[in-house]
Amino acid sequence: MDTVDLEKIGLTKNQSTIYLSLVKIGMSTAHHIMKDTGLHSSRIYEGLEKLQQLGLVSFVVKDYKRYFQAAGPEKLLQYLDEKKQIVMRLLPELKKLESTKKEDFNAFIYKGKDGLKTIHSQMLKEGKDVYLIGAKGIIFSQLPYFMPNFEKERIKKKIKFHLIYDNMKVKKYEEQVIKRKYFSGKSFPLGFVSNTVVNIFGNKIAIVLWKQGYPIGFMIENRDVADSFRKWFDFIYAKI
Repeated sequence: MDTVDLEKIGLTKNQSTIYLSLVKIGMSTAHHIMKDTGLHSSRIYEGLEKLQQLGLVSFVVKDYKRYFQAAGPEKLLQYLDEKKQIVMRLLPELKKLESTKKEDFNAFIYKGKDGLKTIHSQMLKEGKDVYLIGAKGIIFSQLPYFMPNFEKERIKKKIKFHLIYDNMKVKKYEEQVIKRKYFSGKSFPLGFVSNTVVNIFGNKIAIVLWKQGYPIGFMIENRDVADSFRKWFDFIYAKI
């Protein structure tokens, strides 16, 4: 057995080596542990001291010598549980700190249909009106099983869609065939064509590029940027 798994739960490599040595050879002196592990005596004593503090090693004195013994493996579970309890006590304060921090600028890239699902799931999670530039009417054919459920949840949450369609044909299709609720829209002038859709919701902007039927999404998360895109949407919407 190597030390990797013990290192994953927080022990150092030397501590893990010493603990495993004691589990294997049983009650031993520091000298015996040194011979079994090949570690320098100073490392042995440092490791034993820390393992005692963690409750993973104990010792008894026999004939004026210290004999060290590893605690039972179940002690590792108690050690992890204690660490978990510490984190649980810290969580409320950490949450407070998180809520008061300044908003960061985050960016993500999503590829393929699963990426589209992630972006739309974020819309539901955000629960805010969605402003969309360049609607093309193909999302329902691309995600035929996902979108009906998305629409059901969107309507339930009363999330409104404000759309600027690529053209009047797409607008009529969604109004007459899809019959979406809580949405309004206008269309760009006849002949306007693009391969990009801009989705603005909450503090996020998701720009979806359709490349030969394959979607690639770029999502930016920042309040100032999202507000700027909303202003541009309002300006364009008023002009068409």
